[in-house]
Amino acid sequence: MTTPNASASTSSTPLSNVSWLRSFMDRCKLEKNGSNFADWDAQLQLAAQGDDKLRYLTEASPTEPPNTRSAARQSYEDYQKESAAMKNVLIFAMEAELQRSAIKISTAHEIYMKLVNMFSRAPRVIQYEAASAFFDLNIKEGQKVSPHVLKLIEHVETLKSHKVEIPDELVIDRILHSLSKIKAYVQFRVNFNMQDKKVSLDELHKMLVQAERDMGLSVSTTKDVLNVNQKSKRTFKKSGKKGKKRSPNRNSAKTYEASTSKPKYSAPSGDKCHYCCGVGHWKRNCSKYLGDIKAGKVTPVGPPPSKDKGKEKQV
Repeated sequence: MTTPNASASTSSTPLSNVSWLRSFMDRCKLEKNGSNFADWDAQLQLAAQGDDKLRYLTEASPTEPPNTRSAARQSYEDYQKESAAMKNVLIFAMEAELQRSAIKISTAHEIYMKLVNMFSRAPRVIQYEAASAFFDLNIKEGQKVSPHVLKLIEHVETLKSHKVEIPDELVIDRILHSLSKIKAYVQFRVNFNMQDKKVSLDELHKMLVQAERDMGLSVSTTKDVLNVNQKSKRTFKKSGKKGKKRSPNRNSAKTYEASTSKPKYSAPSGDKCHYCCGVGHWKRNCSKYLGDIKAGKVTPVGPPPSKDKGKEKQV
């Protein structure tokens, strides 16, 4: 369904059939505590003003004329018809707790003014909050630069609407300072100040977005880097853990002892035994010498025979 423009909108066109109102009701609901009233009101006024329906919210109902056939009577009836349609829009655009009290009110203007009195903040409070946010807001690691800059500009526009003017040069300095926690933007600020070029806020926003692309700064890239760092930390912790002590294995001990024991050498074929005068072995390996020791005929002299340690202990 196409949206009729302001000039084509007539009293015969029910307000509830206009597509922008349906879209508004679907995407924007006033919460029962009024915490989102400022954004809700801004969206409502923007939509109503675009279709020339804002007066049914801000202007009270005209007095009913006595003459039933006059032009004033027709204007009055048209207002009542459009106001009733706008009343339906307001009711559907709020949560159930607020709907119950709004149904009892006759006109859209009365409903709107009641909501303003209930949830709107004092201008001085809005001004203070906008100023505080403008001077305190700084970009965070991994945050995109475009929404950050636009948020600062939004605070400036809020201050301007309350007749607080901030020079563009001061706004630019504040934006550049809000990026100082990211090292990549420090060089951008240095180059920008060296050029001493006057730019508008929109041009600065465009330059920063382009710089973000050139430097490869993005939320996804930052997340990838953080994930890699976290994985490396977990790997380091796992590799640095001490393992449980295991009970010694007898087989492994024997293997170690065998591998570290001194090798046993046999006598060259030409060497002569000094005990039995045989050839091809030494005295310590001589079977006759070992048999005499076992029989008790000979007392061993020097280091014990290396071939049989168990027999040596028995001696």
